[in-house]
Amino acid sequence: VEQHGVVDGIYRLSGVSSNIQRLRQEFDSDRCPDLQKDVYLQDIHCVSSLCKAYFRELPNPLLTYQLYDRFADAVAIQMEEARLVKIKEVLKELPVPHYR
Repeated sequence: VEQHGVVDGIYRLSGVSSNIQRLRQEFDSDRCPDLQKDVYLQDIHCVSSLCKAYFRELPNPLLTYQLYDRFADAVAIQMEEARLVKIKEVLKELPVPHYR
């Protein structure tokens, strides 16, 4: 995504709905979509839009409901070094699929 788009705002802007649906169908049919197709390169936002939708639709968020308060406490630490240490500690508590 970053290689083919303008990075500033690329994850905020939405792709064309029909392109997002086409890409979703390719993934849903167990094919490996060719992200080098002109349709996706011309609308790179459809790739980031589908990625955001995937994370939004997970039954349990990537950073899990169970660890939400721990993550919130970690990012609230003022000292950057201590904050990073605490975030890494909480990340290690994620279920293996989430951690990967």
